[in-house]
Amino acid sequence: MSAIYGVIAALGVGVGDHVTRGSADRSFISQALGIFFLGNFIFALLAVLWFGGEWRAGDLIVGALSGLIAVTAIGTLYLGYQAASAGVVGPPAAVLAVVVPVAFDLIFGQVPSNQILFGIGIGVVSVLLISFNPLFTGNLRRGIGFSVIAGLGYGFLFVTLDQISAESGFWSAVSQRLVGFLIFAGFSLRQKRKVFPTKDAVGISLLGALFASIGALAFLYGLQHGDLAPVAAIGTQYAAVTVVCGYFFRKEQLRVWQWIGLLGTIISLSLIVTG
Repeated sequence: MSAIYGVIAALGVGVGDHVTRGSADRSFISQALGIFFLGNFIFALLAVLWFGGEWRAGDLIVGALSGLIAVTAIGTLYLGYQAASAGVVGPPAAVLAVVVPVAFDLIFGQVPSNQILFGIGIGVVSVLLISFNPLFTGNLRRGIGFSVIAGLGYGFLFVTLDQISAESGFWSAVSQRLVGFLIFAGFSLRQKRKVFPTKDAVGISLLGALFASIGALAFLYGLQHGDLAPVAAIGTQYAAVTVVCGYFFRKEQLRVWQWIGLLGTIISLSLIVTG
């Protein structure tokens, strides 16, 4: 059942990522991500008030720590994009984000069935195909370095979230999002910019935050009530959702291997969910 929440996470985060790209196009990245985290903070707080949860200091601290990891992961990912092309930065980060939690679960947690492991393997290859871009430009060494840090960051972010108790509900998401907002707001102020972007960009970021919040909270719930490996493997397929949104709404062209990756994503999800 927890795999279903991974599917919801992939859909929510994928659509949220697509929408937030529109905000980043209209403002500075620190502004777009700052309002994005603020929106996530508000929605996470509303979720706590609606669904309840125990106030546990330990889980709040872990949530805040995951906020630092999340900012590090997304920050180095964008630094990688600035240093080199998406074809250099995307694939290593995407694959490591899947491999790290799967390896952690295999070593310290429950070993999934052969069907689920096979589905995870197909999912890794699918993410690689979807995010691959043959335009290798820029500083390759620097781009790959940032990509590896970002991928490890996302992987350890998932592992960290898996340590949060089910009894605390979504309180850890509240502290995580608050930390993320404060950091990006600090970046904007340090660069002598306004914390918030223009009104149209704010609206787009908040809409993206709404979708992403649904996905992120579903992901957290899945980790709290299921196994790390399958939930993480499915959740990272959000890249497929972002690609599909770009195809339909941004008129972005998909290459043959990306179509193969999308097909692989469907097969991967089917195997993991039914396994």
